[in-house]
Amino acid sequence: MAAQPSTIAIKLRRIREAYLKQLPAQLEVIRETLLVMDPKKPSAEDLADLHRRLHTLKGASASFGLGKVAAVADAGEQLAKGAAAGAAADAAWRRQMEAHLAKLTEEVAAVDQSQEAELRVKEVLDAAERSQSGSEKKIVFLCEDDPFQRQSFATQIGCFGFEVISFDKLESFRDAVRTSPPDAIVMDMTFPQRPEGGSEVVGELNAGAGTLPPTIFISSQEELPYRLSAVRAGSSAYFVKPLNIIELCSTLHAMTSSAKPEPYRVMIVDDDVNLANYHALFLQEAGMETLTVDQPLLQLMDALLEFKPDLILMDMYMPECNGMELAHVIRQMSAFFSIPIVFLSSETDADKQFQAMRMGGDEFLTKPIKPEHLVSAVAVRAERMKIIRSHMIRDSLTGVLNHSCALEHMEMLVAQAQRQGGEVCLAVIDLDMFKKVNDNYGHPAGDRVLIALAQLLTQRLRKSDIVGRVGGEEFIAILPDCNLATALSLFEELRKNFSAIEFVGGKELFAVTLSCGVASLSQYGSANQLHRAADQALYRAKAGGRNQVLAGSGEGEELA
Repeated sequence: MAAQPSTIAIKLRRIREAYLKQLPAQLEVIRETLLVMDPKKPSAEDLADLHRRLHTLKGASASFGLGKVAAVADAGEQLAKGAAAGAAADAAWRRQMEAHLAKLTEEVAAVDQSQEAELRVKEVLDAAERSQSGSEKKIVFLCEDDPFQRQSFATQIGCFGFEVISFDKLESFRDAVRTSPPDAIVMDMTFPQRPEGGSEVVGELNAGAGTLPPTIFISSQEELPYRLSAVRAGSSAYFVKPLNIIELCSTLHAMTSSAKPEPYRVMIVDDDVNLANYHALFLQEAGMETLTVDQPLLQLMDALLEFKPDLILMDMYMPECNGMELAHVIRQMSAFFSIPIVFLSSETDADKQFQAMRMGGDEFLTKPIKPEHLVSAVAVRAERMKIIRSHMIRDSLTGVLNHSCALEHMEMLVAQAQRQGGEVCLAVIDLDMFKKVNDNYGHPAGDRVLIALAQLLTQRLRKSDIVGRVGGEEFIAILPDCNLATALSLFEELRKNFSAIEFVGGKELFAVTLSCGVASLSQYGSANQLHRAADQALYRAKAGGRNQVLAGSGEGEELA
């Protein structure tokens, strides 16, 4: 849960106060930099250093709401930038620079120490996600006048973990929604004497209540007028019969899920600690994890390896090395080649920005930046990185972990349980007679069966459980902190639920069963033995007639 606004304001005030306290010392360093320069012919290194320090001062002071300080620093920066680019740095130039520094000192002294910067806390809080995950079943109202379809849909939707309450009449459905709204609605479009009765009632409820729960329309009509009627009533999705129950339940799950996604991991590379903390706080309040690197030559490599960022937010000008050089270094390491690098700098020169992008940057943001714009830019790039990374570790068809990644998770969870004296259960699941499904109904139908099993496992197991596809029609599920009796009961229920799902193959409906072997770590000494025991239990389930769940014998048996 995000911190309260008052807490955030206190944190921001402390960061800002720390920044104000070090401003005089920062100005003194800038004055000393100017003082040690050769008055007749300053070196390129000294001019570049002066430019960098004024540039940093401008960006940070603007971000902390010190507009007058930033304006004077900007004028000084432009003067230093011109000299660094070849303009004369003569006595007149030095007098101008000294005047800018004197003005900076005045403006810093005039800053009200208690002044609140315009930090837009509320806007950031409003933009941040605050949903919390829950394990309770979501309630779905199903309104369908055909009794057979109603029962079939209710049974299959219930297999995916929803509590379904069915209605055959629009009037009783309408009364129930007004009394106790569900988490989602599945509404048939056509009823006796009312071709668009479903959309009429949903539209009426929406007009009266303001906002209904997510509503999915189902219909045998796929023409545009019916779809348009559903949209006008407030539909969230539209499915044509015969229903693809897997896609429908996946849509329901997405609409009703309150599970909080894994936070984005953002590494901030900036030598100005106060400014880095300032930006980090806003990203944290948007639900992201941050790590600040203020000495890149010493900290960058370890931070990349240990923190594994989804995105790097990098300053352009830093001592000893600049952001463009760091970006180029990172792009030369294959392990980090795809990590998005977003430059955050007060550099406004378009040529400099373009050069930074050529050196490996993905985006260039200019200081000062509104917090909500920073959060949005970072989230878009980090989400893209997560998608890329997901494609590397997940099975492309089912979306669960691929073979190697699933086994790595199993070994990791087993090692953790052994260290802590905990328990882990492993289930190996295999579809029965799956070759006949492909032969009789085609591979697209077989793919739908695989997707359905993967979604059933993912939606019915806990968030902490791991699901992977380890073969053509074979899956594994790793359940930490779960005993054997609980695991057996769970997979027996899943077996029954899966066998009740009807799939469409051409003009036919068909069902598929599964077999499952389950073993617990407490009976075996290693991840390999645990896997072997679950495999052997699956083998016995297959040999004993299929469509059953069996436990490992605990005797270290070998595969036949």
